[in-house]
Amino acid sequence: MVFIVIEGIDGAGKTTQAKALCASLSKLGYDVVEEREPTNGAIGKFIRQVLGEKVNLDLLSLQLLFVADRNEHMKALKHAIKSSIVICDRYYYSTIAYGEASGADRKYLESMNSIFPVPDKTFFIDLNPEKAVERIASSRTEREIFEKLDFMEKISKSYSKFTEPNIEHIDGDKDITEISKELLFRTKTFLEEHGIKTKANRIKR
Repeated sequence: MVFIVIEGIDGAGKTTQAKALCASLSKLGYDVVEEREPTNGAIGKFIRQVLGEKVNLDLLSLQLLFVADRNEHMKALKHAIKSSIVICDRYYYSTIAYGEASGADRKYLESMNSIFPVPDKTFFIDLNPEKAVERIASSRTEREIFEKLDFMEKISKSYSKFTEPNIEHIDGDKDITEISKELLFRTKTFLEEHGIKTKANRIKR
């Protein structure tokens, strides 16, 4: 059916909004599958150890692991897309943005990720890096390796280079509830424009 991605820097509220969108669409009667990257697979779990600085690894090697994790994710992802609306928290945009911020060549990162399906719609939740760092500091005591202001600024700059027509931007500085409403409205509009119906409406037809 449809593949939708939620993206943005750490602290922008991607995970919260992805979960809220899945719940709202399910409540409306749509077939929805929630996915995320890194995944809960073996590679994804190792990536989380690196992000939490429990394992030391070169930052470019880390991005290669993200690509490997995505490759493992593809079978389940493609299967879900055939019959459902898939909402994915992070995708290859993160690998490219975070990889470039780590010093890797952007074209190289784009080439590695060119084998993966392009999302039908991607929502970038835009948030000022300083505000993002403040949010992270107030919500938890431990930070991941990328959650430093200078790094976040580089990541934000890299994200701004994505200009594909399937991308829409949402102001992440708004209230969480407002963002959820806007995200749901834009998603419903997109689904209606593409003739994606709820389970009940498909049965009636």
